[in-house]
Amino acid sequence: MNRKVALVCTFAVLVGLLTGCAYKDIDKRFFVTSIGVDYSKNPQKPYHVSLKLAIPSPQVQPGKTNFQVISENADSIAEAVRVMKSKVDKDFDFGHCRVLVFNKAILRKHQAEVLNWFMRRRDIQGIAYMALGEPTAEKVIRVKAKSERLPSNAIILSFDETSNDSPYIIPEILNDFYMRLREEGIDPYLPVIQPLKDTYVINKVVLFKGSRLSKELNRDETRILNELLNTGRRGQINVKQGENEFFVNVESFNTKTKVVIPRNKKPYVNVHIKIDGYIESSDKKIYHNYELLEDQRLASEVISKRVKSTLETIQKTGSDPLGLGLRYQAKHGVSEKNVKKWNKIYPHIHFKVKTDLKLRGTGIMY
Repeated sequence: MNRKVALVCTFAVLVGLLTGCAYKDIDKRFFVTSIGVDYSKNPQKPYHVSLKLAIPSPQVQPGKTNFQVISENADSIAEAVRVMKSKVDKDFDFGHCRVLVFNKAILRKHQAEVLNWFMRRRDIQGIAYMALGEPTAEKVIRVKAKSERLPSNAIILSFDETSNDSPYIIPEILNDFYMRLREEGIDPYLPVIQPLKDTYVINKVVLFKGSRLSKELNRDETRILNELLNTGRRGQINVKQGENEFFVNVESFNTKTKVVIPRNKKPYVNVHIKIDGYIESSDKKIYHNYELLEDQRLASEVISKRVKSTLETIQKTGSDPLGLGLRYQAKHGVSEKNVKKWNKIYPHIHFKVKTDLKLRGTGIMY
């Protein structure tokens, strides 16, 4: 009996020593929905950090989103966040932050330090979308889109493939960007967001060569790169030769890429593209099947030339967003020797592109 009493007393004392959880009520937290990091042009405080804070609203309606943006210059992102806490009446909660925007200058000068903070924070999601903001990241996150139901939701839905299948938008998440940055044989890229009055434009991408910014692709080059990176997506392809111009609505787009290193011959990359679709718009009327087959042949040639031209443009920058170096290592082994060998091969490798296009018809118009 005395033993039971002793155990009960001991248990009561231990329970009294236990601390409560660190959970804070929702009315004592500010949910950070997006973060922007710019270069402040001040060597002593180079980081210009902006936080987009969601303000709770009893009604969730398009165009009725409420938010607050606060900014601070500091010698580090961590210091900027600490200083900004003195500007609000609640603590910051980064658990719902899905958008990370940077400008080119901060990535050129302090890329390692910026990524180090985001990768170490346990409350920053690895699936958060990353992007470059032009002209600045702060201007991007300050935009109040008319279609938004929640702060930053317009950008999130733009990058979400289930809600937006635009061929010009190439989403990139934090974990994938960091992997491409650290891995030999593949290079990172980031989509570019340009703010308008009450919306955004996302139709370009910036390539990296290792950790260094390399080149910004134009809209058409971005679309082709997106099709090579994310096969199976739908979209449209315009074909024009002389006065003949028509648009192909793509229902399926599949790509097979193979790095070939033959003996005593020049190495090359074999790209085989298979497309199924139908003509959505055409300047001329198509009455016979042989006319459809002629457009099919013409479109295949045009697509092959465009893809080859884009691959050669990317090759000239030295960037490898398709991970051709990883394909080479997978076949020849992962070693420092093979990495150096591939770095010598890639600038001079030849691209062979073949397109098999199947036009299933002309829609419901003849």
